[in-house]
Amino acid sequence: MKKLICALMILMILLPVLTASAADKALYTTNGKISAPIYKTTDKSSPNVGRINEGSTIYVYRIYPEWLYVSCNGDKGYIPRTYTYAGKPIDKTATPPWGVEIYRYVGTVGASGCTILSEPDANSEPLISLGENARFSIIELQDGWGKLAYYRRYGYVNINELKELLPVCLDAFSGTDENPIATFTSYYVVGSDNVSVHGKEVNIGVNCSYINGDIVGAGKTLDYNNYYGPFAPRKGYVKGPVLIETGWGLGNGGGVCQVSSTMYDLLLQLPGINMLARRSHGPSGIEYLPLDMDAAVGNEDSGINFIFRNEYSFPIRFEAQAQDGALFLAVYRVTD
Repeated sequence: MKKLICALMILMILLPVLTASAADKALYTTNGKISAPIYKTTDKSSPNVGRINEGSTIYVYRIYPEWLYVSCNGDKGYIPRTYTYAGKPIDKTATPPWGVEIYRYVGTVGASGCTILSEPDANSEPLISLGENARFSIIELQDGWGKLAYYRRYGYVNINELKELLPVCLDAFSGTDENPIATFTSYYVVGSDNVSVHGKEVNIGVNCSYINGDIVGAGKTLDYNNYYGPFAPRKGYVKGPVLIETGWGLGNGGGVCQVSSTMYDLLLQLPGINMLARRSHGPSGIEYLPLDMDAAVGNEDSGINFIFRNEYSFPIRFEAQAQDGALFLAVYRVTD
């Protein structure tokens, strides 16, 4: 019954969103960083259909992992997200923050496993295979396919390969112990003999073990470095990839930034979470997430940390699972 109620609430919330989409309504405004073409498709080899100029006002209708669908001076088309600054919602009450996509479902893989594909087509390129009981986040459903973000592109899964499709309660106050109020999944390489890649896999699993079941009380602040760190061998962490001044190297706990970044994208979907501190890995962020949607941790002296406060009137509880290269996080309302 609780799942059915949440599903009905999702449909009620979606109706105004679908209506706005059908009307082709601009959601954000931003400004150009450079002068550059507007493209007909999400491909720089496609025809130019207009231009943006440095400082020009740009209206954004849709945000993709690496692209924007925009209008500028009456011309509509696509531009890379790197061409603009972060934008602002036109209607802050009805539109998520810049770059945020709301994930509406959690899928659990069935006994035969599943494969995430590059297109909603059984013959398209396989991106990653997941085993039974692996859980991952789905943005929306399209003709029997679940759509999700995989690195900086979209991926698709046949929902017939899932044994459960759980709706997310988009109204946080209606959350239950069964239905999360937000979910997000990022992806990474597993099973490699490479020291760096293997270390990252281990550290993601260790960090998830500390997060799973954690509760953040109403009005409480979580400081990632101080709460989950130090990311040292005595806490089970090993050497993994870390970003240093000269590029990537090996360091204790390397890879936990993917967990903190996944948590950041999870919590951005909740208006009752106040982001107090967050640093990106660089101007474009990190490649396993949509552009500039990461949150680095690990170096307190350099101000590299992720800190947030729960402004809701209720505690929240985390679920964290790392399986088959899918780093799954969900957050629930604590009801008792």
